[in-house]
Amino acid sequence: MFGNYCVAGIIVILTSNYDFDLIKPFFEEGHEGFCLETHLHTADSSACGCVNARDMVRMYKKAGYDGVIVTDHFLTGNTCVSRELPWKKQVERFFQGFEEAYDEGQKIGLRIFEGLEYSNFGTDFIVLGLDRQWICDNQEMIYMTPDEFLPMFKNAGATIIQAHPYREADYIRTVRPYPHLVDAIEVVNLGNRDDEWNKKAYKLAQMMDKPMTGGSDCHRFGNDYFGAGIRIDHEPKDLAELCEIIKSGKGFHFFGGSSEVR
Repeated sequence: MFGNYCVAGIIVILTSNYDFDLIKPFFEEGHEGFCLETHLHTADSSACGCVNARDMVRMYKKAGYDGVIVTDHFLTGNTCVSRELPWKKQVERFFQGFEEAYDEGQKIGLRIFEGLEYSNFGTDFIVLGLDRQWICDNQEMIYMTPDEFLPMFKNAGATIIQAHPYREADYIRTVRPYPHLVDAIEVVNLGNRDDEWNKKAYKLAQMMDKPMTGGSDCHRFGNDYFGAGIRIDHEPKDLAELCEIIKSGKGFHFFGGSSEVR
């Protein structure tokens, strides 16, 4: 099984050299609810991804998840898509990670939902439900501020989750929560090196009465960097229903992270 990604115009071939027997089941067979990973990156589309999409899907299947949302870094963030391509070609190339994941999910029985992580100087949002043609027709969004593009996305039918709103890192210009412009807040992110950032996000969601999600922010193979998400009462029939569930804040709960957060 092979995958590939592009760095500085060079195609890098990724082979499946992982021992999937090392992955420990996170859920028991026959578990209650529909267990969904909401935040992961593939090497097919994210420059920081270490595992190709097909192997990522196989890893989550082995861990006992029922589905994943592929949220690769979009063209405003840490993408491996060449910025030299015409805009529509960039968009087409960006979704390669999702397409590979979806194909593999169909083969092995794991639900795959389409999403993206949209970045503005390190302030990140998980965006679900943006039509690809709409993205192709609205390149101007990449020059906008969050106060401009978030309402634009919502008017276009998107569901928006602010990812790790209190994370601090060199690539993040400043901490900027936008609870008034998003549908939900990620209160567990296993990529946060300081659990205080998760706790602050939880308190913000509580204060603003926003739905809460969890996500692993998985980039690599193994058990240490994944194990969060949401557990939904029933399997969504499609992405539109999943978005409605998240926006309602009902019929699901987040899992993962420390007990103090919950």
